[in-house]
Amino acid sequence: MKIPFILIVLLNISNPAEENYSPEKKFEFEITNIQNKGGQVNIAVYDSESGWMDTPFKTKTLKTDKDAETVSFEVPYGTYAISVYQDVNGNGELDTNFMGIPKEPIAFGNNFKPFGKPKFKDAAINFNSQYQVQSLKLYNIL
Repeated sequence: MKIPFILIVLLNISNPAEENYSPEKKFEFEITNIQNKGGQVNIAVYDSESGWMDTPFKTKTLKTDKDAETVSFEVPYGTYAISVYQDVNGNGELDTNFMGIPKEPIAFGNNFKPFGKPKFKDAAINFNSQYQVQSLKLYNIL
């Protein structure tokens, strides 16, 4: 049996709704309490516990003179842990004291304030269609 030519053409036309579908959405959050001491704000988003604090999924660096900035990443819905630090002296790394305690402002997802190295689950945010923009406040430990 031969399939009519028109049916073949219709089957090969893509659905316009599928063309507008993107698995990546805008994952947005605000970083507050940025110090006006110069340097830059470094943001890392992690998509797995195995890469937490070692291998970020996405990163951004901001130079700003504002005390707050909104940051966005294009990512699919999922669970992401966030770490932020302000590199006040601009040396490209998070400065710590001899015990490994950060000397520069830091923040984590959920505004989690760890005692020691934070766990992925504590800094993780569930990004889905009901997500509300969160505010992450930088703070100094020392």
